[in-house]
Amino acid sequence: MAKSAKRKSVNPPRRPLSGGYARGEATRLRIIGTALDVFGALGFEEASTRLIADRAGVNLAALHYYFAGKGGVYRACAEHIASYGEQMIGPFLARLETPLANPRLTRRQLRALLHQTLDGFADLLVSPREPPTWIAFVLREQMNPTAAYAVLHERVSGRLIGAVAALVGRLIDRPADAEETILRTLTMFGPLMVFRRARGAALLALGWPDFAGDRLALIKAVLWDQAVGALGLRPDPQRIAPHAPRR
Repeated sequence: MAKSAKRKSVNPPRRPLSGGYARGEATRLRIIGTALDVFGALGFEEASTRLIADRAGVNLAALHYYFAGKGGVYRACAEHIASYGEQMIGPFLARLETPLANPRLTRRQLRALLHQTLDGFADLLVSPREPPTWIAFVLREQMNPTAAYAVLHERVSGRLIGAVAALVGRLIDRPADAEETILRTLTMFGPLMVFRRARGAALLALGWPDFAGDRLALIKAVLWDQAVGALGLRPDPQRIAPHAPRR
């Protein structure tokens, strides 16, 4: 009993107490920001808590105080990105879930809703971008998921895919959780991820300076054409192909 009590007394708390480490939450966020850079550049195995602590301007004891080790700070990084992702997808979920609660939406209305949703996702191409190390962090998790990816999936990607799949399922008369529905939904997301995650490579291949103006309009038109084909929908009547943008 004495040993157990002693061991418990020396374990540092994982959250700053009043009068504890200076600027508690600010310090915690600084460590997370630094850790995202380090994990994004090096990956979990190659990164070290000492390197993170040095770059964040804290000692190792402070890092362990807030996160109880490398695994804790890694998960905190995933939660930090998930919080950002929730803010990004919030408007999309609201625009999807409210109308989809109406079981009487016509196919024409469902189709228009999908079109609006894809256009909204394309608009993210001209929105502020995540830091490259954030993207690298997420890509590493997507290639080799750990427990941290479960946080990202549960709070962001899984919710988004589920909402769009509910719309897609109604358009193709399949359950939202059917394999075919999920596959068709992921097929629509694929091109957007190329433009968003491999932005530089896509711009280089196209010879474009950015994704603004007519270039964004062309992307939207092509994405919609692909979505129509992927879902087996009828093409838009009297559709006029957009002009190629000026480079």
